[in-house]
Amino acid sequence: MKNTLTVIIVFLFAYGHVGATEELNSFFMKYIELNDNFDISVAKLYSDKAKIHAYRVYPHGTQRSLELNGEKWKQLIVRAMPIAKTKNDKSSFSNIVITKQDKKYKIKANRYSNIKCYTDTGYYMIVEESKGGDLYIIEEYMEAQPNSNC
Repeated sequence: MKNTLTVIIVFLFAYGHVGATEELNSFFMKYIELNDNFDISVAKLYSDKAKIHAYRVYPHGTQRSLELNGEKWKQLIVRAMPIAKTKNDKSSFSNIVITKQDKKYKIKANRYSNIKCYTDTGYYMIVEESKGGDLYIIEEYMEAQPNSNC
């Protein structure tokens, strides 16, 4: 990875699924790499039926939440990624924890916005294996702020 920030990974081996945890770690590292390279193929990691939750708190106290399905989120990624690239708008992840939840896995992390200098400690994604054996993001939650702390 071109990203010079250190990623600390903590694994919780629920039910002894060490191989599954390694696969999920690889999946998340691929997600990070695609985002760092502003590669729109990151959209392929999302299920069309995924639920994407975005929460934003404004300085004056107004709170807004947005929910999109995976299909709309993928379209947004394709449109927004070139804009993010021009701004070098990247996120770094730390304190990554992977836990098993029934047949799904939750990847929780602190997401640091390099362009706005804040940390989203509520970030998570839920990943599930498809019938074909591929992993897909079926849910993602992120918190954002409109103003920079830089």
